Formats: sequence, structure tokens, C-alpha cells
Amino acid sequence: MASEGLAARRRGVRTAPGVAERATGATVLPFPQRRPHPTAAVSRPVLAGTPPLRLTRRGRLVVQSIVGLLLLGAIVAGTVIGGSAVAGSDPQQVPVTYHVVLPGETLWQIAGQVAPAADRRDTLARIVELNALPSGAVRVGQRLAIPTDLP
Repeated sequence: MASEGLAARRRGVRTAPGVAERATGATVLPFPQRRPHPTAAVSRPVLAGTPPLRLTRRGRLVVQSIVGLLLLGAIVAGTVIGGSAVAGSDPQQVPVTYHVVLPGETLWQIAGQVAPAADRRDTLARIVELNALPSGAVRVGQRLAIPTDLP
């Protein structure tokens, strides 16, 4: 009988404590307790009776595509329904005269000649805006529209 208990232990069969001890007279150590898996301690909140939702890579791609299409549809609908955006009021006709830039002339000098009583900075800003100039630089021979309603 002692050989049966020893053979069972070698095969990995668990015996109740004391069985092999009585048969062989040797002391039997208890089997080590199994440790739980490290992720088993982490619990996810799950509603009673519902399994957790698990999406495959393909399922995530489908969900992302649907969300993207919904956002794109909302943008297109907002553009179509919203119409066009208009900034400011309607453009007004401004009476103008034209001035051709001569050699050595600057926009600052032209603003002083056109409206000597007005602040040159304001006059210069109106000329730049009216002619849609990127800066205050002008070229010789350039034709500038000068507003006539300056003080």
C-alpha cells in the first residue's frame, strides 16, 4: 500500500492528508495553495445579468466608421442648411479720384497731400484699405484710388 501512495503522488494525484502518512509512516507536506491570477483581483463594474461588452478589432473599426460618418453628415447638413456667412454690411460706393505714384513718392507723402488737415495715419489706413494693399509700400507708376470724402 505504501508503494501505491508514493506512485499516486508521483503521478500528480492528490491524496487526503494522513492517507500516505498512515501507509508509509512518513510525514506528508500539504500541497501549496494556488495563488489567484494577478488580473483576477481587478474587478470590472458589470450590471447584474449582463456580460461585459468586448469588441474585436473589426468591431471597433465599424463603430469608429459609423461615428465618423455621423459627424461628416452633421457637418454637411450644417453647411447646406446654414447657408452662406456674410461678414459686415454691404459694401458702399465711395467716391474716388486716382493718383499715379511718382518717383520718390511714399504713401505717407500722398496721404499728407490729399488731406493736409486730417491725421495722416487715418488717411493712410483708408487708402491702404480701399486699394487692398498688403503693406504701405507703393511702386512708381502704381495707380491708387484716393477717397474724395476725406476732411
